[in-house]
Amino acid sequence: MVENRQRYSLAEGIRAVDGRVKIALLVAYSVALLLASSFWGLGVAAAVLVVVMLAGKLSVGRIARDASFVYVICAFLLVYHGSTQGWSSGAMVVARIVLLVWASLALMVLSTPTELTDALRKVLAPLGRWGLPVRDFTTALSIALRFIPLLAEELAAVRAAQASRGAAFEGSGVSVRLRAYGGMMTPVLVGLFRRADRLAQAMDARCFGATDAPTSLAERGLTLRDGGVFLVGVIVCCAFALL
Repeated sequence: MVENRQRYSLAEGIRAVDGRVKIALLVAYSVALLLASSFWGLGVAAAVLVVVMLAGKLSVGRIARDASFVYVICAFLLVYHGSTQGWSSGAMVVARIVLLVWASLALMVLSTPTELTDALRKVLAPLGRWGLPVRDFTTALSIALRFIPLLAEELAAVRAAQASRGAAFEGSGVSVRLRAYGGMMTPVLVGLFRRADRLAQAMDARCFGATDAPTSLAERGLTLRDGGVFLVGVIVCCAFALL
């Protein structure tokens, strides 16, 4: 019981780190991956990432499956670099890309979309003095992140409804399945436009854009713990970058 409590407290502590620190550490990790010139450095970087994921109660297998979209690109890059610059160079390029994608997915799981967009808004706030629409950009990013799972739900609902009406999504020829999936686009787009219209009405009812000063339900500042986590993370990144 004590060990379980310690594990959960560690995971909660990692998730409670300020979003600005998480984004900064992801940038530092990315730079360190680019600077690492040996497989030893990349191996240490992979070990550090796995330790962070396990400490945050994340499934390494799930992160690896969610990154499946990048493996095809990595295979192409491996063949290209292997044939032009050597297989060792190609393997290092692929390892950097895979670790960077895994780290980005881990950040998304360890943080909420609202936390990340608020952190990004605070980081980019100085650019607002030059007239750049930082608030509008971060709001659009937050809406896009929230619409991704809604799009998946809409697709699943439309697919189930059309399958119950006899649409052939499985067990038929490729052309039949393509026509079936093509028939899903119209109801999916109509549903998304309806959600967007309701969202626009809700934002207008809450006077979005009436003032340039953004508000937040729970404003928090950086703490000593956040500073310590940032310092330790930068030291670790510098260590494996120099290997």
